Amino acid sequence: MPESPDARLIERLRAGDEHALACIYDAFCTRMYRTAVGLCGSRTDAEDAVHDTFVGLWKARGTIGRIDDLTAYLFASLRHAVWRQTLQRKRRDSIAATLEHRAEQIRTGQRSNPRYDLQELLESLPADQREIVVMKIYGGLTFAEAALALDISPNTAASRYRYALSKLRDMLAADEAQHE
Repeated sequence: MPESPDARLIERLRAGDEHALACIYDAFCTRMYRTAVGLCGSRTDAEDAVHDTFVGLWKARGTIGRIDDLTAYLFASLRHAVWRQTLQRKRRDSIAATLEHRAEQIRTGQRSNPRYDLQELLESLPADQREIVVMKIYGGLTFAEAALALDISPNTAASRYRYALSKLRDMLAADEAQHE
C-alpha cells in the first residue's frame, strides 16, 4: 500500500523540516481560518487560534504519533485552540469590563478613596506587560500583531498578557475584599 502524501509530510515535519510545516500551512490555513471565525465569531481570535494550532504542531513535531488523517488532526487541534481562545477572550473581556467600571465609578465619584484608578492599575504592571495589555485590550491587536510591534515572539506576548491579567485580577480581588 503506497504511503499517502500526508504521511510523507508528517514524517518530514517530525524530522524538523520547516518546508513541510509551510506546505501544511499553505494547504490548510484558509479553511482553518474560516472555520475558526465561524467557531469563535471573532477574526482576531480566529487568527490567534490558527496561529496557536500551527505553533503547537511545530512544537509537538518530535512527539507526534501516527496521524491517520491530517485534516482531522488539524481541525481537532484548531477546535481546542478556539476553546482556549474563547476562555482567554472571556477573561480579557471580564478584566476590561472591570477596569472600565472602575474608571466610571471614579469619574462619577461613586467610590470614595478608591484604591486604584485605571491608570494606576496599568502603571502597577511591569512595562512589558502593560504594553501587551494596552495593545490587546485598547488596540485590539492579535498576539501576532502585538508581537511584531514589540519585536518579541507571539508566545512571549501571550505569556506576558496572561501574567498581567493574573496580576490585575489579584489586585482587583484584593481591592474588592478590602471594600466589602
